[in-house]
Amino acid sequence: MERKKVLFVCTYHGARSRIAEEFAKQIAPEKIDACSSCFDPRKISPMPIDIMWEVGIDLPAESPKPIFNRHKEGDVFDYVISLCHEVLTEQCPLFKRSIDVLYAKMAETISWSIQDFKSCSGTEEEKKAGAREIRDKIKSEVISFLAQIGIGAEIATSFSRLW
Repeated sequence: MERKKVLFVCTYHGARSRIAEEFAKQIAPEKIDACSSCFDPRKISPMPIDIMWEVGIDLPAESPKPIFNRHKEGDVFDYVISLCHEVLTEQCPLFKRSIDVLYAKMAETISWSIQDFKSCSGTEEEKKAGAREIRDKIKSEVISFLAQIGIGAEIATSFSRLW
C-alpha cells in the first residue's frame, strides 16, 4: 500500500495539528506521511507540550509551517484535516472555507470539531484536565481516521490502550 500523505491544520499556533501529526506518526509510521500547519505561526504554549509529554511524546514548541506557505510551495496531500471548533471561534467558517479553496480540488478535506487549548479555564489543574480531554479527543479522531482509510486499524486499537 502506498503511503498516504496527510496534512493536519488548525487555527492559531498549531498545537492541535501538531498533536494530531505526532499521534499519526506514532501509530502508523510506515504507512502515513503526516505533517501539520497553522494559520498564525507562533510558539506553542507550554500546556499542550506538557500534556503530550505525559504520554511520552515530545511536542516541538515551534509552530508548524503556515498553511499558505505549504500551498505556495506546492505541497500535495491525499487528505487535509482541519481541527476547529465552530461553537467557540468565529474564525472557524472562514478557516474551513480557506482550506477548501486551497485543497478541495487536490485532496479529500475532512473537518474535526476540536476545541482550542485557549478554551480551558479554571484552576491550573482544571485547565490541565481540559487540555487532556482535547489531547485524548485528537488521539481518538486520529485512530478513527486511520481505521476509516484502512491504515493500521489493529495497530491503532493497540495504541489506544497504551495512552
